[in-house]
Amino acid sequence: MKTVRGLFNGSTIELLEDAPIAERGYVLITFLEGPLEMAAARGQRLQRDVVRPPTTYRYSGEMYPRFTVGAIMTRDIITMASNDTVARASHLMREKGITSVVIEPDASGEWGIMTMRDVLTKIVGADRDPETVTVGDVASRPLISAPPDSTLRECSTLMVDKNIRRVMVKQDDRYVGIISDTDIFQFVEERGWGHDDE
Repeated sequence: MKTVRGLFNGSTIELLEDAPIAERGYVLITFLEGPLEMAAARGQRLQRDVVRPPTTYRYSGEMYPRFTVGAIMTRDIITMASNDTVARASHLMREKGITSVVIEPDASGEWGIMTMRDVLTKIVGADRDPETVTVGDVASRPLISAPPDSTLRECSTLMVDKNIRRVMVKQDDRYVGIISDTDIFQFVEERGWGHDDE
């Protein structure tokens, strides 16, 4: 890691020194106010506050405490009608880089979910044609959900108890996100799971 001085004009940064590498690299930008010496001293005093992770996260106006489902959930939920084909859903999943799609309510009024595992077990493993089978036929129903203020530990316990890898996040009778075991794993690996905060 190397520090390079630069000036910010409100939209771009002009380097005052040559970049230390010619190839692609990551950049960490620190804004300093006032004369350089004074700003550097101020930055050293505030450094411990800058590196501390936030205690809350904001999503669409909602504030969720750190180590909760709402703080790390994926808000973009991809939905499909029950009568869409598994082939169309599979193409969409590959195109979007996702591992599941939420299926709109069927005649029973229950929402569902279709995952890559469902395609493997209920289509490929069962020797069925994805062009003719609908997502409604293979979706798991009803959806298992948790409120956004659930802790990561509570959500993990729910996943283990129900033997599932994804939980829908539900607030005020509507689904506002989805969280997977991978989301929890990545967050815990990077930031812990809040055990010391309890």
